Amino acid sequence: MRPPMPARPTVPEQPSGTPRVRRATAASLKTEIDLLQAKIAELEGLVADRQTAFRAADERDRAESLLAELLRMTAELMSARETSARLEGELNALRLQRSQQPWWWRLLPG
Repeated sequence: MRPPMPARPTVPEQPSGTPRVRRATAASLKTEIDLLQAKIAELEGLVADRQTAFRAADERDRAESLLAELLRMTAELMSARETSARLEGELNALRLQRSQQPWWWRLLPG
């Protein structure tokens, strides 16, 4: 048989409404609130980073689209200039041909 264990000193329990318990509860709640606020700040920073990355990607896509349109329009402009130069050449050739004919040739019908 074992010897009886010595009795532990008992701390008188205080009702939950006592200031000591309220202070402990308030302190733990304040700590938890501070942790949550830190987490919110961290998440806000993450959201700001993601928004910046999204905007940069959106601007990059827009710039690429505008560059493609610029290249297409440049090609159309070059084609139009070539056509204009060809037509100017044809017109000058017709004027030269007309000027080399005698004046009475212009009086002939059709």
